Amino acid sequence: MLDFVRYSLPDESELGSMSKFELKELLKKLKIQKDKLDEIEPIDMLSEKYDDWGDVHEKLEDFIEIIYEMLEE
Repeated sequence: MLDFVRYSLPDESELGSMSKFELKELLKKLKIQKDKLDEIEPIDMLSEKYDDWGDVHEKLEDFIEIIYEMLEE
């Protein structure tokens, strides 16, 4: 995995027990992480580094989407 991945995502099952405030705080943190990740996107789209970056980026986007959906309920 890449050096920039120094954080962990909560298990998706943990999200259900979080308050709206906690979800909003987590959402802020994840958006910051995604912005930082966007800044260091590898240039070579065919590299292993880009694949690793893409996997992490996709997980962040998925979590962000899940939290948005939970906050809309």
